[in-house]
Amino acid sequence: MGEPFTPREVIFAPTNRCNLTCGHCRVNRARGAQGPRLTAEAACAFLEGAAAGGVDRVGFSGGEPFLEPDFLAAVITKAVELELFFDRLMTNGDWWADTAELEATLTRVLDAGFDGTFAISADAWHGQDPKRLAEFIARAGKLAGRFDVFEIVSVLDRKGAAATDMLKRLARELDAELLCDGDLPRAIQNGRARRNREQGMDDGSGIDIPVLAIPYSAGFGDAEAWKGKRWFTDDWCEGPGNVFFVHPDGLAAVCCGFANENDELIAGNVSEGFDALLAAARAKPQVRACYELGLAAYRERLEASGVVFPGKTADACFFCDHLCRSGLSPRA
Repeated sequence: MGEPFTPREVIFAPTNRCNLTCGHCRVNRARGAQGPRLTAEAACAFLEGAAAGGVDRVGFSGGEPFLEPDFLAAVITKAVELELFFDRLMTNGDWWADTAELEATLTRVLDAGFDGTFAISADAWHGQDPKRLAEFIARAGKLAGRFDVFEIVSVLDRKGAAATDMLKRLARELDAELLCDGDLPRAIQNGRARRNREQGMDDGSGIDIPVLAIPYSAGFGDAEAWKGKRWFTDDWCEGPGNVFFVHPDGLAAVCCGFANENDELIAGNVSEGFDALLAAARAKPQVRACYELGLAAYRERLEASGVVFPGKTADACFFCDHLCRSGLSPRA
């Protein structure tokens, strides 16, 4: 058995706008485009309550969060004031029109106090120019004063293959080398980073960027997703969960995965305050199934009641999304 949903992080998505259109992205770009939008003031007010309620870190996602620099600067400033830690700022690294915009926006974010990780989504789905990614890394590292502030999140293709060639080109642009474990990329590293490691130094002067190879997660209705050889193992949302993911319209979900668009995982609006959202989240049947019962145990209950699934899937996030979209979520 798991434990009640207890968020340790708030992830803000200030916009769903993005300069790229990626085949694996299932973000609802219309969300927040019409009607009330989450303001920086409302985000900061919610963050105060979250900090009082035990949340200790903040992250940013989207869309492309760098398209909303005013929001980023304001919320980062408030997080510093509240003495919170920073997690990832997710970016495609390719949002800037010219180097002037790149440097000005990065300077605002860093001057506001961001000292977390710039997590760059880079894979065959995104299709960025490695030269532009290298320039983003070079400029951001120089402004930050260190080059150990990056991470590359690379989604594998549907067959499980990594965008190794593209990442090798990026490494060459950085005068570095792509390190792999078998067929999977592990890190981009240059000679200075290797020497620093050998000498036990940690001054951030070398390029040493971990690469997280993430399996592709199928969308609802994808028959291929049901061809797994085994069922997923419960982790009670240890990976993408235990967060409040705040959408551009102010609605807060209990998950940072793609299933967070579903009403069954949305606790309410941040205007209601952290305590009210926490209580609402813990009362949601789907949330309790994810965090307390376990989706594997709930699947067994459904099968015992006569529900037949199209096959098996090792992807718990896909299964969660399937429950929400197919009307199989628990109701009490």
